[in-house]
Amino acid sequence: MSIVGPKLRRVLAGKLFPGARSAGAAKARSNSGEEASSWHPRRVSIRAALAVTFGVIIAVTAAALILALESGRQNTFALVRDRSERIIDTIVERTRLHLDPARDQSEFLARLVRDGDLDPQDEAASLNQLRVALAGVPQVAALAVIRTDLKQLRAERHGDDVVLRKIDMRTVPGLDEAFEMARSAGHPVWEELLWSERLNQPLVNVRTPLWHEGSFVGILLTAVTVSELSRFLAESPTGSDVGAFILHGRNHVLAHAALAHKPQLLKRDKLLPEVTEIGDPVLASIWSPDPDLGAAAFVGSSKSHVVTVDRVPYVFIYRDITGYSDQPWVVGRYLPLDEIGSEVRRLEHAAWLGLGAVLVAVAGAWLVGYVIGKPILRLAGATSAIRTLDLTSARPLAGSHLRELDEAIRAYNALIATLHWFETYVPRRLVKQLMAQGEQASALVEREVTVLFTDIVDFTSFAERLSASDAAMFLNDHFQQLAACVEAEGGTIDKYIGDSLMAFWGAPEMQPDHSARACRAAIAIAAAIDGDNRRRRGLGLPPVRIRIGIHAGPAMVGNIGAPGRINYTLVGDIVNTAQRIEDVAKKCMTDEDEAVILVSDAVLRSAGPECSAQPVGEHILRGRHEATNVFRLEAS
Repeated sequence: MSIVGPKLRRVLAGKLFPGARSAGAAKARSNSGEEASSWHPRRVSIRAALAVTFGVIIAVTAAALILALESGRQNTFALVRDRSERIIDTIVERTRLHLDPARDQSEFLARLVRDGDLDPQDEAASLNQLRVALAGVPQVAALAVIRTDLKQLRAERHGDDVVLRKIDMRTVPGLDEAFEMARSAGHPVWEELLWSERLNQPLVNVRTPLWHEGSFVGILLTAVTVSELSRFLAESPTGSDVGAFILHGRNHVLAHAALAHKPQLLKRDKLLPEVTEIGDPVLASIWSPDPDLGAAAFVGSSKSHVVTVDRVPYVFIYRDITGYSDQPWVVGRYLPLDEIGSEVRRLEHAAWLGLGAVLVAVAGAWLVGYVIGKPILRLAGATSAIRTLDLTSARPLAGSHLRELDEAIRAYNALIATLHWFETYVPRRLVKQLMAQGEQASALVEREVTVLFTDIVDFTSFAERLSASDAAMFLNDHFQQLAACVEAEGGTIDKYIGDSLMAFWGAPEMQPDHSARACRAAIAIAAAIDGDNRRRRGLGLPPVRIRIGIHAGPAMVGNIGAPGRINYTLVGDIVNTAQRIEDVAKKCMTDEDEAVILVSDAVLRSAGPECSAQPVGEHILRGRHEATNVFRLEAS
């Protein structure tokens, strides 16, 4: 609660900032319906803020000179600690970035089995799913399903290829114990290292229990090679992880640059080499700290100590991480002590040379820059989202006490509100494509395109049983399902006509497979309608039946309309033909059909073997004299 009354605040504000109440601000308050007598914080100009800030800095420099040394030392130590923590955070993050996706992929596959989308007894489907999953996690060397009937289905890498295998596990000991441990755990568990005879190296592995239809059916084994983990850890994009390592326990090296290039260090009888066996003299001395140097006090919360190798001091920064084995891993990095302690020595030299006043001035300048720069950066980031029409990320911003920035932020917030109305009526994806291609994208040109029409069967009688609001709600939900299928295949929705939808492919971006995309979208629409009808039947509602017509051919594509109202659309006989092919579906549709997809022979020629269809004969379309070959697309 403020102890200064409103009247006194107005008097002080008038004395300190005469003329600060601009006509624009008064008008804004008038438009917002606020009373003229209400008080608001004054907006300070950037120049005034800078002048006042640096004036204060100059005034307090003499008094702050004594405190500058201690304050600067603490700040510098904090920066060094922050840098040291970032070093170890980066290595830990890279380790988790390499291993956690393997566990996540295991959980995903286990969910497929649990939800009934994948049956481990279906060996062909399971092997294919393992192949697909392996492609999504390049660090994983092998994925294997070990069933309780002691059969193993395995997908493993051989160079750039993936080999699928079926293995009889009846002679492998210890499987009953492994099954029981996985069943008891109930979730993915990182287990002890395994030796791979084929890869000639140990594997870091996670075992995930598999449940299907409420029954335990086996284990999913996901394996990552030690050499691949070492390579990923050592090959930092910035080169900042030189000297990085992972120890299994205290003395065995799990990941190091040497293990990525010297496979002979990995042996079956001794899975991991010791720190003294990999040819790194610095790492070999990790547990021999220099008693004269001790711990690096400025390293922060991570563990650290200093060793001396060939009279050069090195600091080890490391941290224990758990969850990947029965014993903690030591993840860390070493680097010359001079590299991490140089900031401290520079500060001390500068302090003894009497540069404390300069440091205070720099700190003041940084503070002013931060105060000014933070809202500018927020505004820049927000406007960057608008530039790409990412209106989901573009949020209204809070105001600023700096007048110029506050005006800019208010203009930005008004722009956001306007653009949200704009995107309601203009397809955002289409606008992005036109923006990416430049002005020539909207010029009227001839293109080979594919057009798709949909229509709800007997919608008029269907809608008669609904109120106007219910009918609108039904259509919105229906078009939302169809739009998702069209956009998933890169199509452009041209318009909604009553209960019908028109979409096309092949423009504005070139899509050589435009017909195949349209066919896939139509099949997806049929599947969506089928799924929605199951829901409707469960609610006691009548099913929705739909007809779809698709035709391909040349059309003029571009901006059509008057200057005040322009649509990016296409013009040509192909549009009428597609709609009339959809009309033919009335003759082909039975009472059992929920979705019928008819395509012309031009669509099949363009789509190629990807689309399978059955002929329904030649039809003379309305308004035409020549017959058109029509085919029914199989929705399987």
